[in-house]
Order: sequence, then structure tokens, then C-alpha cells
Amino acid sequence: MNVLTMLIFINLFLSFLILFFIAKIYAAYRRTYLLWFLFSFFVIPLIFIYGLAESIARISPFEIVIYPVAVMVIEIGILLAQNSLISSIKMEEEKEYKILLRDDVALLRTYETLINYLLDKIVPMIGVKSIKEVLDSSREDYPLIGSFYIDANERLNARSVEEMLDKIEIKELFLSLYDVFSRFLELYAAFVPWEKVIDDLRKGIARAMEKNPIIFEWAAPIVLFKTVLEPVIRKLRGEEIREIGIALKTMKNSPINIDRTGKIDVKNIYENYSLENGVHIATKEFLKVLGICLSILNRKIGEVAHMMITSNFRKMPQNMKERLYGEGFIEKLPKGILEEEKVTLMSRERLVEELVERRKKLEKAYKELAEAELGKMKATFIDVIAHELKTPLTAINTYAELLQKEKLGKLTKVQKEKIEMMIKNIKKLTDLIDDMLQIPSIDLKELELRKEKFFIKEIIEETVNDCKEMADEKEQQIYTSVPDSLTVQGDKDLLSRAFKNIVVNAIQYTPKKGKIKISAMEDGSNAHLMVEDNGKGIAEDEIERIFDPFYRDAEKGGAGLGLAIVKNIVEGHKGKVWAESIVGKGSTFHILLPRG
Repeated sequence: MNVLTMLIFINLFLSFLILFFIAKIYAAYRRTYLLWFLFSFFVIPLIFIYGLAESIARISPFEIVIYPVAVMVIEIGILLAQNSLISSIKMEEEKEYKILLRDDVALLRTYETLINYLLDKIVPMIGVKSIKEVLDSSREDYPLIGSFYIDANERLNARSVEEMLDKIEIKELFLSLYDVFSRFLELYAAFVPWEKVIDDLRKGIARAMEKNPIIFEWAAPIVLFKTVLEPVIRKLRGEEIREIGIALKTMKNSPINIDRTGKIDVKNIYENYSLENGVHIATKEFLKVLGICLSILNRKIGEVAHMMITSNFRKMPQNMKERLYGEGFIEKLPKGILEEEKVTLMSRERLVEELVERRKKLEKAYKELAEAELGKMKATFIDVIAHELKTPLTAINTYAELLQKEKLGKLTKVQKEKIEMMIKNIKKLTDLIDDMLQIPSIDLKELELRKEKFFIKEIIEETVNDCKEMADEKEQQIYTSVPDSLTVQGDKDLLSRAFKNIVVNAIQYTPKKGKIKISAMEDGSNAHLMVEDNGKGIAEDEIERIFDPFYRDAEKGGAGLGLAIVKNIVEGHKGKVWAESIVGKGSTFHILLPRG
């Protein structure tokens, strides 16, 4: 056997060994990407077998084809395995995300973080062996603790419990976690001052809440009793603590126990605790216990008790404090506790009330302004505002049209639809601004230069054609009766606009399949135009106000400028406009204009 044959045998053995291990791993985990790796590595022994046969028997001259094809098959298999692996990782991440949304998983992992925060401080003092002994003692009361263990990093590991969570009630889970947590807390207190224990507890809960806010619901009793009230009670003498303990035992159905050292056990609160009513129960019980404790503390240490409790409230984790205070808890606290915060809160509430009151006054003033006669000051103001709005609106419209015509780049179908909608709304805004500019008094000198004599029938026919589509949508009929020879002296564009506003108004307030009649006749030196409809009519108390600026119908909406513009234009031509109406039968609008 030559050296080449021996090397081929060694490589063949190693390739079969690798193949065997991959097959074992696939049998254990059954992942698709492992199957592709198995397929790829299966080709390698075949190459060596072919190489061995070729070196011994010289059986084939096709190595120039066999080897490249085999390498291509291996590469394709590995690529497919990599793609499958990436997809598997993404699916695992998604699965992990869904797991984290569960309340029980969030609670377990958050408490695991909180307990490990304590262990980081305790283990260097007493070692891992003592920590394991504490876990063993806790297992007697809560068998679930048997699934927890201290890993190689000297940290509590509860991952194995996650696999059993579907069979565990969340209350049982929490009581087990709370028992372990409270035991480690007392163990830590045996080596450092209680003030430092509480300070570290505050920091640990703040970090836990940052990672998962759901812990607020479960940590509220611990924060209230352990970090606010217990530090005060622990500073009392033995007989004073005993008196508080006896008072609490006499309280009906009290879930709180206090031992001779002043330690508060809140475990019983969690017997009927849930995410729906948890904080409510915790704050309710805390206020009861606080009331009893203060009645005794005031006799023993006086106002100092209020100061200490207020100080502890202010030291609470900020995220916990914001949640509690935001739910109105601060207002329920006894007098003398967090008084400054209460004053601030009351001042803020009064400020809000004042702002609401001022807003009502402003709304009332605005309404009165809208209903008042349009004076010179208001006209000037509207004119300035309208011009100021029109300038940027013109620029916006220009760029919108450039976008619509794809001058600034290609657009998707959705983008085109949105831009068309934008241009349509810009048009509406422009029309509204144009209407606003019509409200101030017409410049009579300028108007005189634009006046001409024309047949009234021209603008009536033009208006009917413009409004035909709008009337057809409501299946309305428009009839006209206008003499061919009747003329008017004035600005044709302005009068056409005024007349169109009247007709549009009639169409809007006339029901489906209604009728609108437009007529005109000579009336002395004037032309008398009438637009009659069979709509709902106008109430008597409103008929004088319909020509006021910004007066509008609550059902139809709009800016309330159409008829105000009509009045402005007609009176600018030294004419007259008015309306007659019978509720339920319809309205007739009259326009009287000089014939010239």
C-alpha cells in the first residue's frame, strides 16, 4: 500500500466519523439545516471511495468531471443548510418574542433578574454553598423551587421552569419567587445595614421595571410596604413594634404580618392578587395599614413619622413613583404625608381648570365674533390673513404639481393617489381663501372700470351648465325663464360668481328629485332675478342671518362665506339681495341689480 492510498483511507475514516456525529446530532434535534449538512458531508466519503478505487484499480478516467461535480453538490448543500439555519434562527427569535409577551414568562424572568441582582452582592460575602442551602430550605414550602438551580456563573437559573409554565398558576409562580426573593433579602440584611438593603432593593426594582414594566403590578406591594413603611417600623423599639403587630392582627382580614424585628410579610396579599386588581388591592391595604401605624407612630415619635414616610416615598424608584402618583394614589394619603406634592398636584389641577375655563371664554368670544357684523377691523384682518396664506399655498401647489407630473422622480401608485388628494385639498383651500378675499368691501373705483353692459341670460345659462353635474347627481330639474333682451350693468365675473353661489346653495338645500326655478324680469330701472327651490326652507329667526359671514348650517357645514360674498358683490353694484322662505316648502332668493 503506497502513501497516497493510506492517506485516502485515513480521510475516508475521518469523513465517516464526521458523518456519524452529524447524523447523531440530527437524530437528536431534527432540524432541516442539519439534514442539508448531512447530505453535503455524505458526498465527501463517496469522493474518497472513488479516489481509492481510482488509485488502486485505475477504473475511471472521468475524474475531470467527477470531482468538480462533487464539489458543486457539496457547496450547494452547504448553501441550503446556511439558508435553512438563518431561517431557523429568525423563527426562534420570533418564538422568543412571543414567549416574552406572556405575563408568567415576563414575571419569571424579571424576578430572576431581581434575585440575581441581590446574589451579585451576597455571593462574595457567603459563597455559593449558603445560597444553595437557602434554596433547599425554600423547597419545603414551595416544591416549584426544586426546578431552580445555581449555575456555573453563581447565578439563579430558572429557564427550566419556563417549560412547565403552562401547568403552573401564576399565583403559585409568584409566591414561590417571592419566598426565594424575601429569603435572599433577609440574608443580605444580615451582613449590611438595612438602609443599604432597602436602597439596593429600590435600584433593583427600578432596573427590573425598565426591562419589563409589567413588574409594576407585582412589585407595588413590595415597594409600598418594604421600602416605605418597613424602614420606619424597624427603627422602633420592641414594645412599639409589638403594639403595631397586635393592632394589625385585630384588623379584620388583614393580609399583613409584622414580626418582632419589624419585618413586614406581604405574602398573603398575593393570595387574591391579579394583574386586573393587583395595584388596587395593594394600595387599598397599604392605606389601611398606614392609618393604623400612624395612629401609634404619632404617639411614639410624633411628626417625625410623617417626615420619614414622606422621605421614603420620595426615594421610591422613579418609574414606580410616576405610575402610582399618576393613578391618584397621592391624593388618598393621610394628611401630613407628601403635602408639597399634594399642593403641586392641586395647583396643577386648578391650572387645568382655569385653562378649560379660559378656553370656554375664548370659544364664546370667537362665536360672538363670528356672528357679529363684519366690521372694518375684521375685514382688514381677514384680508391680511388670506393673502399671507395664499403665498405659501401657491408654492406648495407648484411643488405638488411637479411631483404629480413626476418631474422630481417616479412615483408609486399609492404616492400618486396621495398627491392627487393633496392637490384636491389645496384647491379647496385656495377656493376658501379666494372666498375670504371677497368679503372685504369692494373697491368701487376699481369696480367702475370693470363694469360693462351684458345680457343677464348669458350668466344664467353659464351657471346652469356649470351646476348641471351637481344637480344631476341629486336628480334635480332646473327650469329657467329669462327674457333675451334683459341687460345688467356691472362686473360680469363678479356677478356670475354671486349668482352661481345662489344656485349652488339652492341645489344643496333641495332634496333629491327636487325642482329649482330661475327667472328674471324688468323691475323699473332694475333687473330682478329670482332663484326658487322646494327644499326644507329657512326658519324665520335665521333668514336675516344667512347673509352674515361665517354663519353656516350645522348639517351642511362649510365656511359660511357663500351668501356673504353674494351680499358683498350685489351691494357693491348698488343692488339688493334678500330671501323669502316657508319652512318645509322651500325658499326664494331675490337679487335686484341696476340695468344701466
